[in-house]
Amino acid sequence: MMNEQNSQIEVAHTRKEMLHILESMRLKAFQIEDIHIIAKDPSKLEDVKWDTDVKTHEVGNWVDQFKSWFTGESAVTEGLKRFDLTEGQTAYYAQLVELGAVVLFTECGT
Repeated sequence: MMNEQNSQIEVAHTRKEMLHILESMRLKAFQIEDIHIIAKDPSKLEDVKWDTDVKTHEVGNWVDQFKSWFTGESAVTEGLKRFDLTEGQTAYYAQLVELGAVVLFTECGT
């Protein structure tokens, strides 16, 4: 089934909220393989490991930290740069992730 909706970005502050948003995205017919879940703390991603098609991303890891030494950006910002977000979105969501939030977003037409 092809999803003709625009991309969607949501922020969760609890694990329960993250799972609710994920289920909501599924019900809106977003393809599971087009959903990304981003967090700084990998333990927040444990509840979605059962679904191998959902892409989970830990940002701020050692690779991101290494890149940040050269760019002067935070490790979380470096981790978010791999996604198709605007510069403003990257800065905004990096701040939220630094504070412990989880970002869920979909890519349409990929």
